[in-house]
Amino acid sequence: MKTPEPGARIGVAFSGGVDSAVTARLLQDAGYAVEAWHMLTCSAEADPATRRLAYALGLPLHCVDLRATFEREVVAPFFEAYAAGLTPNPCVRCNPRVKFGLLRREIGGWMATGHYVAKGREPQSGALTLRCAADAAKDQSYFLYALPADALETTLFPLAGMTRADVVALARRWSLPIPEEKLASGSQDVCFLPGGDYRPELLRRYPETDLPGDILDLSGCVIGRHDGLAHYTRGQRKGLHVALGERAFVVACDRERNTLTLGPREALQRKTFRVGDAAWLVPPSFPLRCEAVSRYHHPPFDCTVHADGTVEADSPQTLLTPGQACVFYRGDWLLGGATILP
Repeated sequence: MKTPEPGARIGVAFSGGVDSAVTARLLQDAGYAVEAWHMLTCSAEADPATRRLAYALGLPLHCVDLRATFEREVVAPFFEAYAAGLTPNPCVRCNPRVKFGLLRREIGGWMATGHYVAKGREPQSGALTLRCAADAAKDQSYFLYALPADALETTLFPLAGMTRADVVALARRWSLPIPEEKLASGSQDVCFLPGGDYRPELLRRYPETDLPGDILDLSGCVIGRHDGLAHYTRGQRKGLHVALGERAFVVACDRERNTLTLGPREALQRKTFRVGDAAWLVPPSFPLRCEAVSRYHHPPFDCTVHADGTVEADSPQTLLTPGQACVFYRGDWLLGGATILP
């Protein structure tokens, strides 16, 4: 693998949070010429806290206006997918298109991020790819399967061998100006959805998703009325307001008919499903035996992936939500991933 020359210039994707700040400081301590590169995705300028943090670290701060690209490549497709009855993952789109795409090109040369992930050569194939981080609770390889292979050549992940507790301890030791609440909890929200609720903006962009309609059982009989399909996702159990005599889950949303279908948990289970828009860091040989993760932080399952996009799980799976990413591994090594199809 390539490594930067001593004293090389390295641009850090700088969000203003603890992970990117500690990443920058670690690289400074290693003797590199570090610069902070901040993506403007939702506002016209960096917030004062981000500027203070860059100043405290002695970093030149470059702000790159990516708002138009972010709206076109990430935000608009996110709401379009929800309006179509899918459950999208915006980070899977943002990473290759924006952070490791446009921002990386602006930086030029070496780039570093605060992702909890490692890189290396997968033993069986020898391909340069990603490996799960030391902190399993923070590992972010799931979101990075679609990175262009050439991006990995000149990208560093200094937090690969660290835990979140390690990173927070360093930030406190170095007295970095980061609010205690950020150190304690971190951020799990979608960056363009403060609070995490996508519904108000979805209803503004696609008001038809708020139209009431019929709730059906598995046989197609009407058993109630829903409040608008914007308020439901596949697998949802709460807020259905229908009594079936057993626990009911959203099994399907039909946007054309504006209907919601409910059923027992067993109705969500599938052993065979299809994926599309696959991206591979390790070139596959089909049929491919591997492990798959169909939702971030959920346990992997054994499966066989076929060239036509069919995935056969060894055991029935419940968390197969159309629009979500299904990511493939060989042990701790990331192979690639794809989008789960309806």
